[in-house]
Amino acid sequence: MEYREGRCPGCREVMQIPIGRDRIICMFCGKEFSVEEVKKEEAQACEAGMARFREHAGAFFTDMEMTVKGFKRNEYEGSFSQYLVTHQENLKTIRNIMLAACDRTETADRIAEIFLEQGKAVMDAQKGKLGRESMQMTLNMYMVTYVLPSLLSVDTPLLSEVTDQICQKWAATFKNSNIQAADFNSLKDGFRRKLCYITTAVCEGLEKPQDCYELKVLKAYRDGYLTGSPEGETLIARYYDMAPTIVKRVNRRKDSKKIYQRLYQEYICPCVRLIEEGNNEACLEKYEEMVEMLREKYM
Repeated sequence: MEYREGRCPGCREVMQIPIGRDRIICMFCGKEFSVEEVKKEEAQACEAGMARFREHAGAFFTDMEMTVKGFKRNEYEGSFSQYLVTHQENLKTIRNIMLAACDRTETADRIAEIFLEQGKAVMDAQKGKLGRESMQMTLNMYMVTYVLPSLLSVDTPLLSEVTDQICQKWAATFKNSNIQAADFNSLKDGFRRKLCYITTAVCEGLEKPQDCYELKVLKAYRDGYLTGSPEGETLIARYYDMAPTIVKRVNRRKDSKKIYQRLYQEYICPCVRLIEEGNNEACLEKYEEMVEMLREKYM
């Protein structure tokens, strides 16, 4: 027998309702009720919650730019925890809306549409192409690092449909904004993996395979030498903040392949040779040189 969740009209406890049954007795309070009563109350609760969320959804974006600054290796965990506390009422409302929804796909779509409306409002307030491009990157970063993982932290099975709908609408509405949902733990663990972000972009730009020799060597260097040194930890944190923006800006250029070829010849290959020679400190200096050059030119 298949079941769906529903709330008892009497005690309001969430219970499992057999699909196809007309009447049922609540296992918590013992009251007998019709399934139609449940559906009617669920619809009312869903609409009331949707109205409440629409009224307060703007709060998600009030301190967006300041919040994004907390997405750093040593600050993200505390910053995200505070974010959950700040937005707990809105997050609870969204979960309750989905719990009460008769059609969860349609309801997830409506919730995603409200997020999209707020994103449009943020973008509409920007003037000038450069201002809009910069804000779009900030907005995308905020959605990926705080909004989407906060929804998944509340209830991954229930709210993953909401995050999927948000990502689809975002990509269809904002140019170059193919955001993806990830949970908090995946993002936190990602700080350690992202040092090869630009190296990966270089190799992909030159049509090298994902498991090419250069990437393997640099990943081993990152996981070994860099993560064990104070200088490496600092570089990883700094690099993580800049790399996605740099890659996006390089990819927009008509001469991106030429840029990647230069990076490969002047930085990636020398770094690989230095690692092979066991000269880890010299490799670190070379990598820092590349990061600084890219920062000055593309940030």
